[in-house]
Amino acid sequence: MKGKLDVKPLIRILKGVMIASLATVIGMLLLTGWVVVRGLDEKAILIVNQLIKVISVLAGVFFSVGRGGEKGLLTGAAVGILYILIGYGMYSIIDGSGASAAVMAIEETAGALIGASAGVVLANMKAGRRTRAYR
Repeated sequence: MKGKLDVKPLIRILKGVMIASLATVIGMLLLTGWVVVRGLDEKAILIVNQLIKVISVLAGVFFSVGRGGEKGLLTGAAVGILYILIGYGMYSIIDGSGASAAVMAIEETAGALIGASAGVVLANMKAGRRTRAYR
């Protein structure tokens, strides 16, 4: 059918962004508890925050591409970029301040590279039996 938009890739990307956001919320709750119970210095909090972002992007890409999935490069990059954009957008709304253009460029590039790399790896992995049964 000519002219019809295939929404399945868009749904997979949005699903990945939602999973990544959920992973971030869980990670931030754990970090908050850790800070309250143990106490952390500011540098350690920044490092853990970056680690939470990376794990969140990886989780989102895993659920959007999956083992043996299709278009891992584009889907992974899209998940990484949208996740970072939404995250910084929400932070700007809550905090009332925005990140500099240089910081945003670095964060977006990192999100795209991490997402694309994970997507390529996942797409080239052998699919499990359940995955093959649904294709």
